[in-house]
Amino acid sequence: MYNSLYGTFTGRSSNTIFLLNNGVEWSIAASERTIQNAAKNKDKIRIFTYLHHKEDTMVLYGFINERERQVFLELNKVSGIGPKQALRMLSGISTEELVAALDEGNTDRLSMLPGIGKKTAAKIVLALRGKLKLEQDTDKDEKFTELIEALSEMGFDKKSAKKALTEISSRDNFSQLSSDKFEKELFREAIVYLSSRG
Repeated sequence: MYNSLYGTFTGRSSNTIFLLNNGVEWSIAASERTIQNAAKNKDKIRIFTYLHHKEDTMVLYGFINERERQVFLELNKVSGIGPKQALRMLSGISTEELVAALDEGNTDRLSMLPGIGKKTAAKIVLALRGKLKLEQDTDKDEKFTELIEALSEMGFDKKSAKKALTEISSRDNFSQLSSDKFEKELFREAIVYLSSRG
């Protein structure tokens, strides 16, 4: 129904952001990570949305990028994990760290999240392991080819360079960068990231 809203951040409550759009102030349930990222932006921001509709209630959920929304929707498919629990999970872990924990079957990391015990963590891993790869991952690899080559020429391992670029580009602050700043900032951050692990 709504793919996203574009407006000005006007405030927050414990788990909600307020976004002014064409004279209407929207109340949008969001993770703490999305709220903090939205609050940093003084210009207009884009919030990706999902309308959860039940017989007696309607809640609009918001996400700082499509990746977070995708993970949220997949979590909702797991038996026993509703929208509120999925949002609490995304407040306690980045989307990329969550995907990594699922791929590795790291139930210890997942059980550290609010409201998630060992049994629920195992259930989430069983349901979602290997299913949270974005379709645009291949496009990302192609987009990163030149940067990977440039980092390789500087002496960094190609596999490590690709991993660094993928992780850094998924950070919340990068989703708000203009295309001309994105590549330059990504390259700079990747050098810092790889150098610190050298």
